[in-house]
Amino acid sequence: MIFDVKDQKWKLWFGQQSYDTFEGMYFEIRIFNHYHRTSLGKEEGWFVTMEEDVSFDLRIFEVYKIRIISTELLTLFDDVPPF
Repeated sequence: MIFDVKDQKWKLWFGQQSYDTFEGMYFEIRIFNHYHRTSLGKEEGWFVTMEEDVSFDLRIFEVYKIRIISTELLTLFDDVPPF
């Protein structure tokens, strides 16, 4: 997961494909070789909340390793209806 400065939001990258994130999105973030279930939030900056109690800010110059269920991923064109 990396921060897109142009769009001012976090993007998920798998191979050469990027996916958008959204507030309230659930995923597992890797911290010291362990994955923790978190949700993404935004107030003045972006943050994640773990186990309903612990929150921390995401640093926009960091790259975060995550795990996510593929059905929760949205590409740029997923919300566009077919012609």
